Amino acid sequence: MAFPIVFRPGRSLVQNGGDPFWSSVDRLVEDLWRSNAGEGAAVAFAPRLEVVERENEYLVTAELPGLEEKDFQIEVHGNVLTIRGEKRSESTSEQKGRHFSERVYGEFRRAIELPVEVSSDKASAAFKNGVLTVTLPKAETAKVRHIPVNAA
Repeated sequence: MAFPIVFRPGRSLVQNGGDPFWSSVDRLVEDLWRSNAGEGAAVAFAPRLEVVERENEYLVTAELPGLEEKDFQIEVHGNVLTIRGEKRSESTSEQKGRHFSERVYGEFRRAIELPVEVSSDKASAAFKNGVLTVTLPKAETAKVRHIPVNAA
């Protein structure tokens, strides 16, 4: 039997029909929601990342919707790339004489440990339409070298 999902902070996320297993899952999800966001608050922002390894470089793409270049920083230290910043969102509306205002602020930090060291002095980054693309060339010492074998 399938149960519809209800998504309202502070209320049941799953209509469990009294089943003890689903009641436990329901409580777990609600506890996680409250501990991460607070009662009725928005979930903390964590940018989605994609890391692609190429022969001589890593290409890291991060989704940063609603942010501008001034809202985040990029650091490379050894083989660790760190993207950190703050997301701020404000909205106001007025309907039928009632004023509604909502503000959401939150810091984020994503650190990615790459398998090999990169050349941070040759790294580059581009930001367009809320998508950050970081190109990290592999350090010379990390590149694979083919050693020819001479006949004796």
